[in-house]
Amino acid sequence: MSLESMIHTETIQQAKKPSLLQRNSSQLLQHASKFSLRRSLTTKVSTSSPIQQQQPRPSVSFSSASSSYNPPREYIPPPPFLTEDTSSNKTPNSVSDNRILSPIPENRQQSLFEKQKNQPHHYSAFLSSIAYEFKRRIILSDRIKNGIEYHNIFDGKEAVDKLKEIIGTTDRLIALRVGRALESQRFFHDVNYENRLLDEISEIYQFHEMFWQGYNSGSSSNGSYSVTSTVITDYYEDEFDDESHSSATFTQQSQEDDISLPNGIYTELTHCYTPTCRDRYPCYSYTCPKRERMRRRPHSVDTREKRVTAYLYEVEKHQLLWSQTVDEYIVLATPSLERKRQETIFELIYTEEDFLSSLNYVIKMWIEPLKKEDIIPKERRDEFIDQVFSNWIEIRDISRKLSGALRARQLQHPIVSHVSDIMETHVAQFEPFLYYGARQHRAKHIFERERYKNIRFALFAERTERDIASRKLELNGYLTKPTTRLGRYTLLLDKIQELTAVNHPDKEHIPYIIHAIKALLQKVNVATGVAKNRFDLELIHAHVSFRNKRDRMNLRLLEKHRVVIKQGVLRKSSSMESTAYQVILFDHYLVTAKVKVIHAVEHYSIQKRPIPIELLGVNLPPAESTIQTPRCPVAARIGPDQTVPQETKQGLPITFYHQGSNAYDTFTLYAATELVRKSWNTAIQNQREIKFKRKPVFDVVDTVKRYEFFAEIAVHHMVIFDQGRSYMLATDAGVYVGPYGSVSGIPRKILPIDRVTKVHVFEEYQLLLVLADQVLWQYPLGITLNGQDQHSILNFGRKIRQNVPFFHVGDCLDQTLICVPRQFGVRGSEIDLFEPTMPKTEMKKKSLLGRLSIRSSTTLSLTNTQVVPLKPVYSPYDVWAIDTTKSLMLLTTPIGIIAIDMKTKKPDALLDPLDKYLQFITKFEKVDTQMTMNPSFKRISVFPVPDGNYLVCYNKYAFYIDKKGRRTKHKFKIEWEGHPTSFAYHHPHVIAFEHHFIEIRSVNDVRDEMKYIGSVT
Repeated sequence: MSLESMIHTETIQQAKKPSLLQRNSSQLLQHASKFSLRRSLTTKVSTSSPIQQQQPRPSVSFSSASSSYNPPREYIPPPPFLTEDTSSNKTPNSVSDNRILSPIPENRQQSLFEKQKNQPHHYSAFLSSIAYEFKRRIILSDRIKNGIEYHNIFDGKEAVDKLKEIIGTTDRLIALRVGRALESQRFFHDVNYENRLLDEISEIYQFHEMFWQGYNSGSSSNGSYSVTSTVITDYYEDEFDDESHSSATFTQQSQEDDISLPNGIYTELTHCYTPTCRDRYPCYSYTCPKRERMRRRPHSVDTREKRVTAYLYEVEKHQLLWSQTVDEYIVLATPSLERKRQETIFELIYTEEDFLSSLNYVIKMWIEPLKKEDIIPKERRDEFIDQVFSNWIEIRDISRKLSGALRARQLQHPIVSHVSDIMETHVAQFEPFLYYGARQHRAKHIFERERYKNIRFALFAERTERDIASRKLELNGYLTKPTTRLGRYTLLLDKIQELTAVNHPDKEHIPYIIHAIKALLQKVNVATGVAKNRFDLELIHAHVSFRNKRDRMNLRLLEKHRVVIKQGVLRKSSSMESTAYQVILFDHYLVTAKVKVIHAVEHYSIQKRPIPIELLGVNLPPAESTIQTPRCPVAARIGPDQTVPQETKQGLPITFYHQGSNAYDTFTLYAATELVRKSWNTAIQNQREIKFKRKPVFDVVDTVKRYEFFAEIAVHHMVIFDQGRSYMLATDAGVYVGPYGSVSGIPRKILPIDRVTKVHVFEEYQLLLVLADQVLWQYPLGITLNGQDQHSILNFGRKIRQNVPFFHVGDCLDQTLICVPRQFGVRGSEIDLFEPTMPKTEMKKKSLLGRLSIRSSTTLSLTNTQVVPLKPVYSPYDVWAIDTTKSLMLLTTPIGIIAIDMKTKKPDALLDPLDKYLQFITKFEKVDTQMTMNPSFKRISVFPVPDGNYLVCYNKYAFYIDKKGRRTKHKFKIEWEGHPTSFAYHHPHVIAFEHHFIEIRSVNDVRDEMKYIGSVT
């Protein structure tokens, strides 16, 4: 078959079905040339109806111009050969053959596609894809270098390890070159802007400010992707000729601003455009990447020019040594050790002059033009210069004086005798470095923010950084120089001191100078940390929101002592491709949020209710990692375009839970490594210990001494009597009594009754009430306490009533009332009232046990200890709890609190239903929408406060009302962290009792920090 007939046949097939392949630029160029297309190439994936998708071919165009690339955050370019599923779009007239257009047999095609299923889901030749994966996988930490603390950094060895993993090779040199290609596009940089990427653990790097902000969230987005590819021909070239650029552009539309990743095609890692060209055997093409690698000579050694940045190389390539600036006879007459010392002193002098030159450059090329020209709006121009450059001119003046003094000493004699006196004088004036260092983090952020939103400033910055005076160093590199210069002083002075002879003045004085500089560096680190913490808190506070309305709360991020302890990215599932959450550990809360970058600003959407540190629980479940083995054997020799066996990335689970709360506040996230997981657990436990070491509001006192009362029974109730010297316990095994503070402290059983849930002691009436198995009993207190035979004491009991869910004892209208509700019926509930009638004892003994011991048995008869029934009270609803005031009986019901006037016996709602400030409660207190409460909650408490108002405590909220039931102090509302079942009031605190902990809150200011006692057992 002739070539023309083959092209004609394939053209007809293309007219019957859509394109089945998404190819890289080389493939598309090849097939486009087959169809005699000579312009640009842009494939459009149709999303129209099936009828519209029957067009003969996608629109195609060619362009040789490179355009900008704005990928989505989870942009994953396709592998070289991906088929498009068109099964759902087939029509009766369409051809069912979906094989790729290739002379490869079908069985060979199937094996190729099976092999590609095991390859990484990114094309390792696209720098944008490598950059995204590198940013997602690298683990950041904090380290100290030259006495300066750096945050969110990684070292060179870690970078090369991750790049090896991403591009699927064992060759560290290839990974290093790819890393330098990313670095050349300002993806990351050396912390001192001195070295390029080096495969060394001692060299540390950090991401560029905008990349760090833009991709810190790791959030995903769906939609089409875009690719702009630039062919990288040599890893150490900073600029490329126009002829070396080739691009294939796909448009990306996003609702939010995306930050451009590094872009380009690293040709050494590209796949050949011929589908049959696999493994170690190159195809017939002379331009095949495999064949080109076989012809390529070994790479040269990593020279100094390739190791350092362009700025440092420009600075050092024309710099002379000390031995080159003095006469030769002086060099020959100088001992070897002294020659090294003079070289170091000379380095101190010329580096100080270079530092001064950098300071002058910033003043001349940045500060002065910004002051004079209309680049920054006039109303905020001075503020911007002050925030970004701070006291730059003051530091310049210090450096100018120091540099002048050192150069004057150098001119006095070719061999400098000593420098300690000069350094000691000027180091004492280094205090402005502290002020500058504390503001550096804010300065970088404001600079990048202005560059992003102000097009005039962006153009000015681009033009200035390209100026020859910048020596190929961006402004951020210059802004770090004052701080890094302090660390450089210590290194140079330490080396001078080491090379100085004994009994020399420098030998004696330089250690003190180094100590002073290191002390200043320590202050700089502390001040920088405090300032960075405060600035980060301000940013989070200004851009925080809550996903769920029920979780809204005041995080109090702007309080004086608030601190960000730790923050980082954890994943939603064990797959490291899953949704990323930004987890922030403050000193008082743990917050889980999603981060969106809008106009270069991070916005935090809190996904879960923040958990207080005191109630935060952490669990580290075990996790297993699986190995994914390729279906096809791996070649003995792994080339750069081949993938190594990949270990399936399984995150390690870490479970956070709210102690005492429900399952909504329990969630599991996944850390990338065991080190990250343990660091989170350690940080949380340390902060919990700090919280619990604070001075408590109330002291917890053991009523029963530990390890002295062993009983496998449940204790339901406890009362204190006899002026606090005795206590009584209601348990499942009976009633126990114990003298508090006795020698043994072991309680003893006085009543062998099963399932006792509540007891009450009437000291004045010598009466004991016991609720056991829903039966209310009365016992004479004296006989019960002093009786020797437990079973005989049961004969003295008298049954008051059966089917008693609970009872309440309180004073109302100058009467002591025993309130016993009946079970709810069709017409409502009745509350039976009883009153104890035994005459009050007037004995003077202090101890109740002592009084009881001298009373005769005749005075303790049951005829003197009885309760008299009174007229019952009616309630229209089921009664959950009862409380009393001077004239009211307060009933907790399914629709809230019912207040019964004990004079008229008329029930009414306690809260005013017309008060708009009580709508968050009263909207549920209706007959048709009964309030949803915790099933274990059976009580609403009301406490009078000194100002005449009442504090009402629900299971979720606490607030103030007046005597008419209207809300007061509208801004005061307590939201309980747990689900309390009972409350107590001790001014100025209200105490909420949960099953697992006790919560203590201030009744004066809801903003006061909450305190807790106890924890989950």
